[in-house]
Amino acid sequence: MPTQYDPWAGCVTRGGYRADEVISALQKTIRRGQAEEAARFAYELYRTSEALEELLWKRLSVISVEDVGFGEPMAPVVIDALNRMRQGFPPGSVDRPLFFVHAVRYLCRCPKTRSSDLMKNVIQLEFEQGVLPEIPDVALDMHTRRGQELGRGEDFFYREASRVSPQAEDPEEPAQRRRLLALLGIDQ
Repeated sequence: MPTQYDPWAGCVTRGGYRADEVISALQKTIRRGQAEEAARFAYELYRTSEALEELLWKRLSVISVEDVGFGEPMAPVVIDALNRMRQGFPPGSVDRPLFFVHAVRYLCRCPKTRSSDLMKNVIQLEFEQGVLPEIPDVALDMHTRRGQELGRGEDFFYREASRVSPQAEDPEEPAQRRRLLALLGIDQ
């Protein structure tokens, strides 16, 4: 594996730590649900510089997807909201750290799954090895040139191409589908 360049490897925090190690410690302690330790590493980044505070929020955003993922699908929204809220307080404000401490505690308490990151890594490696996706037949509908050349119109679209899975429970959908198909003159 090639060595990756890390611009923070040469940076030292206010407390004398290597910044890349503090960033790594932040993520590892959040992964393990160690809220107080993680909050301490977050505070070290915050108190060092505005640039490291920005990096802190970028890492929290990544963690909400990479490590929490579908364990709590709303985590990215919560982290984004907290990040926006903290921007209403000037750097150095007594209230500004509340937002990252809350974000860290929230992420530590969330159930976690790394499945999105794992899928990303698999796909990336497959692409690098020449394993590329094939266009499925159902994608060739009235919205594509090949679908049009195959004569696939609204009938194909509403019977095949617009099907969803998993199908949510929606008491209105069957009636709406019947009405639409009747209006389009498509046999049901």
